[in-house]
Amino acid sequence: MKKILFSQIQNVELLVENGRPRGGSAVETLVWMKALHENGYDIYQFRHEDDQRKVLKEYNWVNLVPIYDPGKGMKWLRWITHRWPSIYKALKRTAPDFYYESIPGWSSYFSALACRKMGIKYIVRIANDNMLDERILLTHSKFEQFFIRETLKQSDRISAQNIYQYQRLRSLYPQKKILKISNPIIVHNSFINSPKENLQYIAWVANFRFQKNLKLLYEIAKLLDTENFKIAGEPLHNMDTETEEYIKKISKLGNVEFIGVVNRESILEFLLPAKYLLNTSRYEGFSNTFLEAMVTGTPIITTPAVNPDEIISKYNLGIIYSEPSELKESLTKITEEEYRIKSHNCREYLKSYHEHLQLGGELSSFLHS
Repeated sequence: MKKILFSQIQNVELLVENGRPRGGSAVETLVWMKALHENGYDIYQFRHEDDQRKVLKEYNWVNLVPIYDPGKGMKWLRWITHRWPSIYKALKRTAPDFYYESIPGWSSYFSALACRKMGIKYIVRIANDNMLDERILLTHSKFEQFFIRETLKQSDRISAQNIYQYQRLRSLYPQKKILKISNPIIVHNSFINSPKENLQYIAWVANFRFQKNLKLLYEIAKLLDTENFKIAGEPLHNMDTETEEYIKKISKLGNVEFIGVVNRESILEFLLPAKYLLNTSRYEGFSNTFLEAMVTGTPIITTPAVNPDEIISKYNLGIIYSEPSELKESLTKITEEEYRIKSHNCREYLKSYHEHLQLGGELSSFLHS
């Protein structure tokens, strides 16, 4: 069987006991792992050599590949003297057919070069729209930007989440093999067939950071004072000042409850009694929370900036708003029948376009094209 190696260490948090996964990219990548496994691939995943947590039984088909201990090595020389040699040896020892990079960073460039030297096909998945335009200036240094661009130049395949990413990649790298493929999800029949009833709150799910726009969340929750909101997530390290300011403001609102991190096993239970999933992000690629909401028939509230391929408006999966006042008016006007139709559309759209096994077959064909 063909072997594919996944590099993002955060993926391990979903595979082990007492894991603490953060970010939608790891969730998406785990589904790709399962989809490719079920399409006949051997799955490998890097993990730090000092991580001794047990792998959950349901993921015993993932082969964990130890690399460097992050605490070892001289502080300013760790990468070149300890970490990179460890990655290189692990690559050579594992000898995969494909190497999958979920989120390219500055060090990805050197992995891409090593893969080229060893005859390993290097695959990059674009996780976020901001990686491909001027918005990268807000999140990455010039040093990082340079090496990310060079990584994409060295890659063998690039996969995109939406039309915007695909078109940007086509413009920037016209000679590359590029695929636009939707995010996959495992469809849980027990939830996709559960009725929407006893609706209690508007849900918001994300890590707390600038991209997620807690300022807008505050404005909406303050204006919609007759609605209850449940906020799932936690701050990232080195939280930006705007996010810190608005967490404090949101905490003072009587109609908002912070519930902390919801683990992967409980996210669908959290979304099933939600009236809507609210998105306030400044930008995304394709949010996996959208798919999780659709499984439970929960319509999505989002802005024109986060409406990948315009699916929310095109398939009538929720409400598009530009300003909090516009959202309030839309919620006031919607009828029970209109809500029922949106909820039904979410589940039908999901089954038609995001089933993991079918998409795994499409990705496999792309890898071998």
